[in-house]
Amino acid sequence: MTDARERLTRLIELASENAPEKQPALAFELCDLLVAWPPRYPQIMREPFEALLEKVLRRLDENTRRLIATRLSTHSDTAVALLNEFYFDVPVKARGHILERNPEPPDEVAHGADIESEARLVLAARRMGPIEFVSAFGAFLHVPTATAQSILDDASGDALAVACRGAGVRRATYSTLVVFAAGGTPDIHLETLHARLTAFDTVPENGARRMLAYWRRSTGARAA
Repeated sequence: MTDARERLTRLIELASENAPEKQPALAFELCDLLVAWPPRYPQIMREPFEALLEKVLRRLDENTRRLIATRLSTHSDTAVALLNEFYFDVPVKARGHILERNPEPPDEVAHGADIESEARLVLAARRMGPIEFVSAFGAFLHVPTATAQSILDDASGDALAVACRGAGVRRATYSTLVVFAAGGTPDIHLETLHARLTAFDTVPENGARRMLAYWRRSTGARAA
């Protein structure tokens, strides 16, 4: 009991300090608590700690966030909201598990794609520069520009497949976007390009819709 009280006291002290250098310590403490949840604590008590960690994760440097994200992604009790928060920080295999944890249809009415808006997006990809296109892509998906940038910058290409699948984009439009995105990587291997083109067919639709719904609600604020 003493250890539990000491841990809670430590968490309260860290959470009350807004100094940037204290954030990693707070994140690791929260991670340890959630992974080794004390049996005497009711499960409903996890929610405020998960919400706090979700907030802290956005303030961390990339390496620290990845360490915590990788550990939490293998823990079955990790909340879906936390899993979604560090989607961009974990390996491709872990991303698949995250989508599997998002099986239900979204709680909100999704913005549906239509042929005309998809045609305008493809035209924008052809005519706009990379910076301009990020804004156009974000507007199309109804996500923050920072999130749109993260999706397009994703080296695996999986995030683009999830975003397009979640938005109800036609496969032909997705394939066109993949080809245009690959144009910025002249030395891309054919195997890699083929894997990106086929990723669309392996993404679970409901999981993609839930992920896109989360990205739409998110501020897009991530550490540089």
